[in-house]
Amino acid sequence: MLLFLDFDGVLHKYGCKPADLFTRLPLLEAWLQLHPGVDVVVSSTWRLTRSLDELRSHFSAGIRSRIVGVTPKLAGDSPERFSREAEVAMWLRQSALPWRPWAALEDQAWLYRPFNKRVVLCDPDTGLTKFDLDRLASLVAAVG
Repeated sequence: MLLFLDFDGVLHKYGCKPADLFTRLPLLEAWLQLHPGVDVVVSSTWRLTRSLDELRSHFSAGIRSRIVGVTPKLAGDSPERFSREAEVAMWLRQSALPWRPWAALEDQAWLYRPFNKRVVLCDPDTGLTKFDLDRLASLVAAVG
């Protein structure tokens, strides 16, 4: 299973102070420890200004190797509807296992098609919660 991961609004409150970045990361890492078959692809806009190694550096040593890549940037300057979903699809097409099941943690619904059952939406005012991770666990269990 692949987890496409946004940062702002998921791993910390959207628009938080620098001192409050990644406050929800320990919750995600604890969940990932319980789900060793889940690898992570960074879909956050942070991928546009930081290297994969820089992105991995925010995670604990035991999780870093499971950060397997970043989604590509779509060509063109105009924002595409459901652009994050299109980036996920492009990443999957370019991967060695394009049929691998996936889910996403995101705070901005408009980046994916409405009612996409693979997307767990987080409240950007709080970030990731145990309830969000319970919903994610249900998705993981459903694909086996």
